[in-house]
Amino acid sequence: FGGLFGPQAVGSGKTLVTFLAPVVLDAKRPLLILPAKLREKTIREMARYQDHFRIRPIPILSYEMLGREQGEQALRDANPDLIIADECHRLKNSRAAVTRRVARWMREHPTTKFVAVSGTITKRSLRDYAHIIKWCLPFGSPLPVTQHDLEEWSSALDEKIEDMQRLGVGGLVQLCR
Repeated sequence: FGGLFGPQAVGSGKTLVTFLAPVVLDAKRPLLILPAKLREKTIREMARYQDHFRIRPIPILSYEMLGREQGEQALRDANPDLIIADECHRLKNSRAAVTRRVARWMREHPTTKFVAVSGTITKRSLRDYAHIIKWCLPFGSPLPVTQHDLEEWSSALDEKIEDMQRLGVGGLVQLCR
């Protein structure tokens, strides 16, 4: 499908996946987005992995920088054909500036591939990551692609829904058969 949604456990190799994704997806202008506190560690690991894997340097942009006003220009300057979001749960809030910038980029550049990895994709709701999956797998999302259907699924499956608002599993039963 040209992307990857990786809800991977801590210690399962997410960092190596982010380094190999540009090679596997034949990206010419990859961009790695990650928390600022992981930048130096990631640069050291990239150098270490280059001794053993076909990895080329990947430009890095932090979520914190992307959330600032100049972050939009930084994204435009990078002009990525592949966005790799390490700790992608940082993009769960669709009202946050960083998420809005990525969403706008993906909407305006639909051929951009997307790789998202995190050990903590969600805590309580399908809504935390449905939009991220749509960026990663635009034609193969395992979640509903319409907002109405997503709301129905969320009302049936999400944690902390009041009993009066919870929907029955309905059509999900047919899906599981």
